[in-house]
Amino acid sequence: MFTKTAKYYDAIYSYKDYEAETELITELIHERAPNAKTLLDVACGTGKHLEHLVNQFDCTGIDLDEEMVDIARERTPGTPFHTGDMCDFDLNTKFDAVLCLFSSIGYTKTVERMEQAIANMASHLKKGGILIIEPWLTPESWLVGQKNLSTFETDEFVVSRMMVSEPVERGRLVLEYMIGDSSGISRVTETHVMGWFTHNEYLNAFKKADLQVEHLEEGLTGRGIYIGQKP
Repeated sequence: MFTKTAKYYDAIYSYKDYEAETELITELIHERAPNAKTLLDVACGTGKHLEHLVNQFDCTGIDLDEEMVDIARERTPGTPFHTGDMCDFDLNTKFDAVLCLFSSIGYTKTVERMEQAIANMASHLKKGGILIIEPWLTPESWLVGQKNLSTFETDEFVVSRMMVSEPVERGRLVLEYMIGDSSGISRVTETHVMGWFTHNEYLNAFKKADLQVEHLEEGLTGRGIYIGQKP
């Protein structure tokens, strides 16, 4: 995943309005579970959502990438963090809300693993708890050969990233980075094998996890959002 580029992640996604997104997330949770106090952010990355959510909830974060978790720990001191796979982690506790945002669910790659991840996250919910999943791309929006080039600059480095979508069954992204800093220029390649899922596949996964599910078409970033509640 972002193991090679964790230190550049926040610069690359500096366009995201994490504060506005967490305000909406908080509103969605409290509308459905007014007394929600505890929250688990699955695939929390560098903790940019948690940086704001800790003002509203007693938060915990978990991610598969240890370098990302290290950055998140520095960002939100005192917040407990864990490393683990969203499909099979077990924290031996339950939460009022569980999140999996910014298309992270796509890294499950297959329908079976996506269902396993949603069932596992649902198992960490208290009765009446809320599960919020932000999907990755849909099959209709996956354009083979689509290219994107972006450049980001900080006081410490400049990074240019080119991204190309490849023609595989459920989606693969090849990301090429050119990074310049005081030590010179380097090149890094990352291949992200992911999985896009259909609307019905998401709905079925929530139902299999015994959650009442609703879908908001706009969501946080225009990709929609799925909200499940444990009866």
